[in-house]
Amino acid sequence: MKFHAIMARSFLGKADRIKQNLTSLKKEGRTQKSIDDISNIEKRFERIKEVYIPSIKTATGHEFLNPDLFFFVFLYKEIAMVFNEAQTNPVKPGGIELLNSQDLREMKEVTEDRQTLAYIGDAVLETGVMASTWSLQETRKIPLSEFLHNERNKLVENEPLSRFWDSLKLDDTPIIANLPPENDETKGSSMEAVFGIIFLEGGLDAVEPALQNLKKYYERTK
Repeated sequence: MKFHAIMARSFLGKADRIKQNLTSLKKEGRTQKSIDDISNIEKRFERIKEVYIPSIKTATGHEFLNPDLFFFVFLYKEIAMVFNEAQTNPVKPGGIELLNSQDLREMKEVTEDRQTLAYIGDAVLETGVMASTWSLQETRKIPLSEFLHNERNKLVENEPLSRFWDSLKLDDTPIIANLPPENDETKGSSMEAVFGIIFLEGGLDAVEPALQNLKKYYERTK
């Protein structure tokens, strides 16, 4: 099994546990607010699958096969908040087995999981930029490192990534009160996380064409 597939299996396993544990929380007799928050997460995830993922596919040309991975792009703040509330306000044991402290702690780590996915995306974007930039040069010429560095900065810094994200025109506003809207840094991180998913699903071979497609899409929508 290729390394990117091994990494994908880890993220998919975590996403599956998130879904199972959200369902378990609703059965535990939580506060109405917690139940409403979980219902909102589930409703928004349906919109992500129906609207957001197809929009990202249009921009990147990548066929996303594992929508659950988008928990780590769009819903990590909400998920972390729900499980943090569950840990802070435990319910009394009753006729149903409750999530234990280890389960709750793992679920709260979804924010760190998001950072890991964005880190993966950042790393593979750098490789994708170099591949596309190198292909523009004469085949017998080795580009200067300064040139590669400058070309990288045009595409994979927070500002350009944030512009790419905005071009997708996603209504990405928090669904739970008290969560701040995304700024350039978090938008850039979201774009990195999307490329993290592209790498997990298709390896490095999928990254460079997706980046090229996104650049063309951005130019058409400016």
